[in-house]
Amino acid sequence: MSTDLKLFMRILANASGLKSEMRGSRDAVHGFTSHAKREIDGLKGTLRTLEGRLAGIGVSFGVMTQLVSSARLDKSLTQIGQTAGATGKEVQGLRKDLFSMSKDTGQVMDNLKSGYDSLVQSGLDMRESKNTLQGINVAMAVTGAQAQTLAKGLTTAQAAFDFDLAKPGQALVLLDKMTVAGRRGNAELENLSDIFGRIGVNAAAAGMSFDTTLAFVEALSLLEKNPERLATLADSTLRVFTNARYMKEAQKGTGIKFFDANGQRRDALAVLNDIRAQYSKLKTDQARSRFIEKAFGKADLDTIKGLRALMQGASLNKMAAFTNDIARAGGTLKRDLPAAVDNAVDQVGRLKATLKEAADEFARPINDAVKDLIKKGLNDKDKGGLGLSGKEILAGGGAAVVSALLLKRFGGAAAKRMIGRLGGTAAGVAEGKALEYAAGVTPVFVTNWPAGM
Repeated sequence: MSTDLKLFMRILANASGLKSEMRGSRDAVHGFTSHAKREIDGLKGTLRTLEGRLAGIGVSFGVMTQLVSSARLDKSLTQIGQTAGATGKEVQGLRKDLFSMSKDTGQVMDNLKSGYDSLVQSGLDMRESKNTLQGINVAMAVTGAQAQTLAKGLTTAQAAFDFDLAKPGQALVLLDKMTVAGRRGNAELENLSDIFGRIGVNAAAAGMSFDTTLAFVEALSLLEKNPERLATLADSTLRVFTNARYMKEAQKGTGIKFFDANGQRRDALAVLNDIRAQYSKLKTDQARSRFIEKAFGKADLDTIKGLRALMQGASLNKMAAFTNDIARAGGTLKRDLPAAVDNAVDQVGRLKATLKEAADEFARPINDAVKDLIKKGLNDKDKGGLGLSGKEILAGGGAAVVSALLLKRFGGAAAKRMIGRLGGTAAGVAEGKALEYAAGVTPVFVTNWPAGM
């Protein structure tokens, strides 16, 4: 290494303490810095922020991590868009929507994305999924439920009760009702969504409304708190309305009609109340046992257990009260949202989402350049590429592509000289110090590239 180069590196490496000497170095690298500064100054604030200035509250992003994260987000959103048959513009709009929702409530964007994917997988289009996810986002912030679980409950409700989730605000109305129902009984919103996914269709077939179905589950939850067993109990109890044989025996044993004079199903709660009215008149345990056996004796044990539970105590009265409360649930989640997110966890989540969006905007053009560079090098010549093989790239053939990219980005004699000295560690360190001066960030110089790179 020449004496001049050693001196050059020493001056640049100690720039912070040698301001007078740096004036000479500044002139020497002026051709490079004048171009680099224009490219990098706009990114300095973002880089510094994302490189750990907020590490004390757990908010930090590494540049390479962001490049990978942004690329993976590209891939996953593209896959969602392909499932939904969306255009590229719609996929880009989804990216913006997910960041916006995450910034509003502090919910993790990956969780929101999973919920959106679940909605699309269930057959909803992009507009329906977006409107539904907006309601899910608010419900997640207020209740802590998971997006995929809520998505499953809502899509089941749509299929069973013919709701239109494309209608703005419809998902939030349903989630308001589910939230209030969860607060009345022991099955919380997330449990309800999962249970509803199992019983929704049968409840609708039994003639229950959405509100009545929720109240029915919560009334049973007062007797069975385990969510899995509760789902089984509710599904089994509904069989008296959906199993033709069970229903026929119940009508014969009780004399209660399950259909009106026009052949339409009667309200399920009204039927149950009529049955209980007869059950309540019986004075002894033996008489009540015979009544259950006569009406439901051919049903399975879980069905009998559920019906017996509803006949006893105040379960049906509470079911009626729950139904009235659920009908008046509108606006609950929006009303509770400000207080729900007024905490450090959600506010840091909002901050992270804001920074992550900024980092994603920084990373996307870089990832696009890398993508185009690799496609250009590897694609066959008849597809507009260079058709480079692995051996050619390792032997140095790919350097032409790298050079072309750098020249296009920076241009000028300084970039050409930089490219010409890529093979020398010492020269690379010197250029690295010039970059550090120009950009105000610490560069990383890789010394073990394969020969020719």
